Amino acid sequence: MKTSLVPPEYVRHIYPEIEKYLDRLVPVTNGRFERIDLVHDMLIQRENLWIITDDEEYIVGIVMTEIMYYPRKRILAIQYCAGDNLDDWMDSTLEVLENWAVDNDCKAMELTGRRGWVKKLKLQSWEEEFVVVKKDKLEKTKLSLVKSENKDGKGKQKQSTPASYTKRGDDHLSEQTA
Repeated sequence: MKTSLVPPEYVRHIYPEIEKYLDRLVPVTNGRFERIDLVHDMLIQRENLWIITDDEEYIVGIVMTEIMYYPRKRILAIQYCAGDNLDDWMDSTLEVLENWAVDNDCKAMELTGRRGWVKKLKLQSWEEEFVVVKKDKLEKTKLSLVKSENKDGKGKQKQSTPASYTKRGDDHLSEQTA
């Protein structure tokens, strides 16, 4: 197995061969990206495309990475990975990516993905660092006004009143949304 970085100008040439892997990635973005968005990010060099080829030079997987520039360190982020027979090429691909990260002054590597990656990567000395929690189907709720005894809002809070409360006659109370 061989892992190779694809220059952006070659993405269009291999697109027919990687299209099926991109289609596998779209559902795991949970509505964040469509295939065209992923390709766009490769073409503008926001994401780096890596292909994994077998002995006959057939593409058996892809990995998309991005160098993240944090205030204190640069990290190679593995954003997406899709392919066939992952266990056959994962170790060698991670080795290539780590060498490339070091060559590009990255101090670490990170991967965002499903929980199954934690167990798989633990054997490679990776450790779980964060948990991402999300909420879909957001709804706008009605906020309540909170009364405080000082106009600066630093007083003892009184009972909440509905947001529709508009009485302005109390000079010793200030209104704030909660």
